[in-house]
Amino acid sequence: MLRPKILPRVLLALVLNIATSTLAQQVAFTGLFQNKFFTLSQGAELICTTSAEGQLPVVRLRQAIAYYESFNPGLRDAAVAFLTRHTNLDHLTEIRHIKRACAKQHKDALCLLEGYWDDTESALRVLALFYDTKTVIKHNNDYDYPRFEADHIHSFEKALRKIPPFMRRFITQAKPLGNLDDAFKKATIPRATQQLILDAYPEDAETRIWLDGSQPLSIIPGTGFRDQVVAQVYSGSNNIIFTIKNFDKAKDGQSYRDIGLTYLVDFRIPLIVHELGHVIDNFHFWDGKEELYFFFWYRKLSTDIIFVDLIKDSELALWPSHWFSAFEYLWEVNNGRYNGKINEKLAELFAQYILIPGQLKTDSPNGYAWLRDDIFKGIEYQGYESCPNPVVRKLSWWESATARALGK
Repeated sequence: MLRPKILPRVLLALVLNIATSTLAQQVAFTGLFQNKFFTLSQGAELICTTSAEGQLPVVRLRQAIAYYESFNPGLRDAAVAFLTRHTNLDHLTEIRHIKRACAKQHKDALCLLEGYWDDTESALRVLALFYDTKTVIKHNNDYDYPRFEADHIHSFEKALRKIPPFMRRFITQAKPLGNLDDAFKKATIPRATQQLILDAYPEDAETRIWLDGSQPLSIIPGTGFRDQVVAQVYSGSNNIIFTIKNFDKAKDGQSYRDIGLTYLVDFRIPLIVHELGHVIDNFHFWDGKEELYFFFWYRKLSTDIIFVDLIKDSELALWPSHWFSAFEYLWEVNNGRYNGKINEKLAELFAQYILIPGQLKTDSPNGYAWLRDDIFKGIEYQGYESCPNPVVRKLSWWESATARALGK
């Protein structure tokens, strides 16, 4: 018998799955998600930038959108409906108002996405990223949560471009959760663990099921499991939740008197790459078929018997210029190293391989070689060591007197 708490979710999933299946039967879109426009960046050109630099120009976004829509009639309507799908009544009311205003102006579905983001460039960027990389960037289902701005989307784009396309493909094919009640019974899961799973289950997860029956990589604002964390990725999930207030402490222009530095580049990119490392960990061995229900009971890189010792024996490098010191209040950070549980260490090794490869290769040659040969298939990077200009600047006396304290 279904428990009352999950009944609304199951019913909602049923309704959305029926609607999705019907539309999928009516319209078959082809040739999407080619990673043709948001190509892999192995150099340092994207990470040596501020949050206002390095992203694709609007003209290129329009070219990407036109490319995919040229052989997929009806794609824009379906994609915009998907990228603005919510269950919250306030969201639904606002979307209805935007649709009416767009209809009066005789504008197409892009008008809805522009109204949703309150910004044309953000709408174009989110749509192009979805078409090309199968990534969903949207508001939290709770209408009152803080929302991403254009500069956040710039950072997400640049971080995604550091991930090889073959990795992007296997992290964007998550199978939607379903039949939780039956799974609980078959696996004889304790009630306390069942509640943890239910608490971690996003209320609007069913709204992120694309027409092919999968859940794309999704990036949303929220608070994660604990509101003091910067970001959260649950095991078995490809949904990244960012706590905007904490996340933005690494934005270019932020100054901290404890370390006497101001950031000259957007250091949110390492945080995003770290979280993407968790998603890679979740899906590295996934067969594309089984549902990933639980926290521990499936094979991950960080739990694999072959790779666990390699991860444990790999020495993390120190990030340059103490930038991570702004997050010292997080228990996982020790002496500038994000070195807590083994899954955290793996995600940080992943980020360091991409962003400070020279330092990682020096400090952990065996770990670097394992990542290069087994995980990245020979792909190597240039990192912050290659930036032509400084990534931080020392504070003046006056700046130091007025700068914020670390972790505040």
